[in-house]
Amino acid sequence: MTGNRLLDELPAPAQRSLAKSLMSLPAGAIVLQPGERIAQALFPTTAVCSVVIQLDSGDKAETATVGHDGFIGVPLVLGATVSDAAAIVQLAGDAYRVAPKALLDLCREHEAFRRALFGYSAFRLHLASRTLACNSFHSIVQRMARWLLLLHDRIGRADFRLTHESLAAMLAATRPRVSQAAARLKAEGIVHYTRGVIRILDRQRLEAAACECYRQTRRLYPVP
Repeated sequence: MTGNRLLDELPAPAQRSLAKSLMSLPAGAIVLQPGERIAQALFPTTAVCSVVIQLDSGDKAETATVGHDGFIGVPLVLGATVSDAAAIVQLAGDAYRVAPKALLDLCREHEAFRRALFGYSAFRLHLASRTLACNSFHSIVQRMARWLLLLHDRIGRADFRLTHESLAAMLAATRPRVSQAAARLKAEGIVHYTRGVIRILDRQRLEAAACECYRQTRRLYPVP
């Protein structure tokens, strides 16, 4: 098994052929630039990336959190070669790199893999729409709880290094609002944070603090 949910749909020989394409992604690396040709698809195993829309003002908003459940480069399987979004590594780790032509060849040759890719691509459309509604109508505490749960689902551990600046960008909020939300979750004993490290102390209460967007997203596309 590769450690990526989608690549695991490939037969064993095809999985083995990808072994040499495993690469390390450092935190903060920009692996996809908006308006540029998509040079590769990335299938994270232990890394977590954020797909973000960036405005001319420099403001950013996340549209998807991508870990071992998905891949960077969805436009490739939808017939496009250029992305309107950027992708940034939030948590360092590993990912498989697959060239666009090789990706499309694998799609043609392996039906289960093709179905998995299109299913995930449909989920990403849902996630972008859901994130827009969530950022528009739910409180910053609810949105932060949702985002931390999405991250926790994809890394399988309770602590991760995140700055308030990166949280603000991902939640489309100001840093003071993010700091207030984090302070509230900390005061209630749900999370602990210090020196840029956030630790989830009570997953059950964090789920209760999140909006319905988390539960509906997980129901549509469960992450083991």
